[in-house]
Amino acid sequence: MKVQDFMTEIIITAEVDTPVVKAAKLMAAEDIGSLVVTKNEVVTGIVTQRDIIAAQLLSDDVYHSLNLEDIMSSPVVSIGPDADLGQVVLLMNNTGNKHIPVIDGEVMVGIVTAGDLLRVLATMKMIADGASEAFEPSEDSEE
Repeated sequence: MKVQDFMTEIIITAEVDTPVVKAAKLMAAEDIGSLVVTKNEVVTGIVTQRDIIAAQLLSDDVYHSLNLEDIMSSPVVSIGPDADLGQVVLLMNNTGNKHIPVIDGEVMVGIVTAGDLLRVLATMKMIADGASEAFEPSEDSEE
């Protein structure tokens, strides 16, 4: 299964000079776990809920003075849309990143998250379990 088959195609972005307070409100309103940070429409970083929470632990004055470029992770770890499920699992395990932008050439086409992986793996398990049950002899069948 390819990343393009299960990635999220709707990507919420914000510019590097966006105040962290505004970004936190946007993430809450959109119910998302990360924002892709851009500068002149070029991907330059990523900010997650964890980054926002860490910023909120600073003094109120500091928190309200921060922009996304102050807290974003950069450079961005990305993957291509033709990568397979195993490659994205390895990438997440090796980098610790749970939100990976999907970039095709120079264009961001989606994002894949740990939640996306869980949904795919759970679906695959249900299918496999259903298939194995279909081949198990029932108690009523004769051998």
